[in-house]
Amino acid sequence: MTARKSEVSQSTLYEHTTRLNRFVEWCEKEGLTNLNELTTRKCRSYLDYRQEEVAPTTLENEMRTFRLAVQEWEALDGVPEGLSKKVKVPSAKKGYRSREVKVSKDHAQGILAYLNKYEYASLRHVMFALFWHTGCRTGGLRSLDLQDYYPDRYRKPLLAFNHRPETGTPLKKEQWGEREVPISDEMGTLIDDYIEGHRHDVAGENGREPLLTTTNGRPQKTTIQRNIYTVTRPCYIGFQCPEKKDPEECEWTKYNQASKCPDTVSPHGVRRGFVTKMRDMGADFDTIGDRVDASPRTLREHYDTPTPQEKRDRQLEWVDKV
Repeated sequence: MTARKSEVSQSTLYEHTTRLNRFVEWCEKEGLTNLNELTTRKCRSYLDYRQEEVAPTTLENEMRTFRLAVQEWEALDGVPEGLSKKVKVPSAKKGYRSREVKVSKDHAQGILAYLNKYEYASLRHVMFALFWHTGCRTGGLRSLDLQDYYPDRYRKPLLAFNHRPETGTPLKKEQWGEREVPISDEMGTLIDDYIEGHRHDVAGENGREPLLTTTNGRPQKTTIQRNIYTVTRPCYIGFQCPEKKDPEECEWTKYNQASKCPDTVSPHGVRRGFVTKMRDMGADFDTIGDRVDASPRTLREHYDTPTPQEKRDRQLEWVDKV
């Protein structure tokens, strides 16, 4: 996707690269060393292979990126002419799309209650809590360093999101996405306890000290995504399975398979749930936008997704005022 460097943000380019890495891995597995040998049949084989590995929405995104790559390779005479038009991009069913709209307030509170009791101040606990209390993107969460956390500089603890592309953590909107986000004292205490008891004292290759760490350093986006998919599975926190499956036998309970559960939620879904929560609390789009780095128009069109009951409750607050 080198040709698109000037057209997209670094974080988007990173996502494209990550998706295409799956194709490279498949090529190595299949012994495909020359793109000129890529055929319609082999493209379909790749689709079938990924279909067994990921959720429908992820598959759709991966195949869209793959088709874009094939178009570029076509322009360079790297693959047979017309191949990109034969790359199938499956559309995820509406039911699978809707599951990623947002995490509900009740579900989020259930997750936090469970983590607070059984996995307090763990990496997984802090990850979910930060998503739910800041509405940040995965790239933003991953970008945080120890020095970006200010526990007592202001009246409330604060997190600073900084664009550092030269050391591997760009923000989606680059320098325009830089911002300071106040958090509650309770959230600050959770971060303090994580740093004190669970954070691995490791530094990255560039000398930076990540706020969130694994034994190998700063967590990859896939690690963050898998952890959020895991904790948002209803059965993980003791909620009844909407699919009526036995958790002891369900294949979706495996760490690498959690995204396939129809009732789990992605980090983006937690972000959407946060926006809806703030709207329910009466926050205006400008205030929310400053916190989550999104324009009021984008929030209206893509993030604020209230249920009919939530819409009604919002109106009830104003009944006696109009």
